[in-house]
Amino acid sequence: MKVPWGIPLGAALALGAPAARAKEPSKPEVQLAKEMVRDAVVEAKAGRCNDAIPMLEQAIAIHETGEALLALGDCQATMGKLRMAVATWKHGEEIAEAQKDKARREAIEKKRKEIEPRIPTIRLKLPAGVTGVVVTIDGEALPETSLRAPVPVDPGAHQIEAKAPGYDPFSKKVEAEDEAKLTVEITFPGLPTSGASASTGSVVPLGTWIAGGAAVAFLGGGVAAYLLAGAHAEAGAIECQKRVQCGGDRIDSVRTFDGLALGAWIGAGLAAGAAVGIWALAPKKAKDEASARIVVGPGTVSLVGRF
Repeated sequence: MKVPWGIPLGAALALGAPAARAKEPSKPEVQLAKEMVRDAVVEAKAGRCNDAIPMLEQAIAIHETGEALLALGDCQATMGKLRMAVATWKHGEEIAEAQKDKARREAIEKKRKEIEPRIPTIRLKLPAGVTGVVVTIDGEALPETSLRAPVPVDPGAHQIEAKAPGYDPFSKKVEAEDEAKLTVEITFPGLPTSGASASTGSVVPLGTWIAGGAAVAFLGGGVAAYLLAGAHAEAGAIECQKRVQCGGDRIDSVRTFDGLALGAWIGAGLAAGAAVGIWALAPKKAKDEASARIVVGPGTVSLVGRF
């Protein structure tokens, strides 16, 4: 029997009970149920719970007893179905109490309290601002009330999937060991698909990066040319001290590098201006107000403003 996520564990077994239990069984039926339980317990002790469980379920369908429910829960727990075992034992406590079988009720309660702490849980962390999220664990949809609380699961592997309108689906496989307290953060990869409102946050356009890179390159070239011009000027001054007449080649070199430096700085300023212009004209949030100015000087190009 499959325990639904949205149904309290103690009620699951009662919901799955056949209608035949509505009437009191006859004495021969009660005797048959007792014999089936006895045979099932023998099978279970021999390690054959797969055979014992159908026999116990049939016996319970004929006549519910604390003994049968205790044995059924034992087999379910042995097979790793801890949630189902707890559901069976909770129902067994009620039946034993109703039948005034105190010893059996206490035995069932002891078993349940031993197993309950072993049940792993998965807490889901949903993304903020996303509505209409539907989460499934192993194909079973979780009710909305379970999305904010730890979800009990059986030990083993579990497949968690989530969907939301306009987003790519989320999928993750987790391994839950005994007593594990897992937290799984639901994230939707990629941008919202058609039909969903995408984020309108500020994004730097590609053209701004290209123009900005060109500005940096021009600036570096201008600084290099400026330094070379200075080096040639210094070398020329030393050379002139040793000659009667200074050579014009040094003067021409200094002028050439000075011109290259000036041209590079102008190029850097234009490229920086283009970068700011591309960024300013790109779509952005209405509340964003950009202001900027370019300061060009010897060896430096500064971009000052608020972005």
